[in-house]
Amino acid sequence: MRHERLSLPLDPDAVGRALFIRLRRFGDTILMAPALAAFKSWAPEARIGVVVQPGYSAFLDLLPFVDEVLIAAGGPAGGGRALAEVRAWAPDLTVDFHGGSRAAALTFASGAALTVGECRFRWPVYDVRVPRAEWLFGLGRRAHTVENHLALVAALGVPTAGARLSLPVDPAAERAVAMRLSAAGVPPGPRAVLFPTTTLRGKQWPIARWMELASRLASAGSGAVVLQFAPHESDLVAMARRRARGAHVLDGLPLSELSALVAGSSLVVSQDSLGIHLAAAHGVPCVAIFGATDPARYHPWGVEHVLLRAEGLACSPCGGRTCRSPYYPWACIDGLDDEAVFATSLAWLQGRRPGAAALVAAP
Repeated sequence: MRHERLSLPLDPDAVGRALFIRLRRFGDTILMAPALAAFKSWAPEARIGVVVQPGYSAFLDLLPFVDEVLIAAGGPAGGGRALAEVRAWAPDLTVDFHGGSRAAALTFASGAALTVGECRFRWPVYDVRVPRAEWLFGLGRRAHTVENHLALVAALGVPTAGARLSLPVDPAAERAVAMRLSAAGVPPGPRAVLFPTTTLRGKQWPIARWMELASRLASAGSGAVVLQFAPHESDLVAMARRRARGAHVLDGLPLSELSALVAGSSLVVSQDSLGIHLAAAHGVPCVAIFGATDPARYHPWGVEHVLLRAEGLACSPCGGRTCRSPYYPWACIDGLDDEAVFATSLAWLQGRRPGAAALVAAP
């Protein structure tokens, strides 16, 4: 049975438990943090639960205002267990940040007194369907993903003006990173962290060019250069140690340490991936390389940055899963000029900010 129904405007004292659904992708999980923080400030007595798929809970462990993480495992058994756990958690409010059939099923299974989703979500399980942030906030531009998440809580009456994307730094992780940097021979002083890998081909600037970029930045002598790789990228780690001359290589850092590494750096150079959002969360300037994904929706939010992308392609952004160009596949990312990436990254590492994007305040 559902709880007794809630209505708008919502009374924060009426919400004992609020459940938020954002199933996958570290970057997208980070980008819901401002909405969660705004909600907690508005309803400080409410317990906040978040549903994610396996492998995406580490980031939520860094957020002090998240009280419980529910794991939605795959397969019939895992799916059934997730539905039962959501039901047993018994939220008063469920907000679906994700969309899609599985998120809709979890929303329905929660039995919440009020369920919320975007108006574009096609499943008939939402009591409140929220317009896109462009309309709700009167932006006059395409909304960032952070703003789309904020819109879902703003529609409930949650104040969102001044919302920020920020992460605390775990002192233990900070100490562990200092030991890793010392062991790797990274000197003190200015430091650029490069994130050379991502999940979609349409976001992946060729890896060989990342190695060359790291070598050139290191030889410029304006600061240490650190290439960071995920635990499963051992082949790329070996390649980087051979080819990225003068750069330092770190791999296998848990998310808490990766976050601390970025927080203590001078610059992040990254594709549309976890790197740009960690930079934003810690206020670290960022050179953001974009290909097939939309920078309006995914740029580093609320931090000084510059966007680098191949301009003039009518097919971009397309999402980055497949390329239908018969003449120059992946021109949107492979066509980005090496010299432009190097010159811009070096200037930003040196403290100059050519092409810096204006910061946009939270609606």
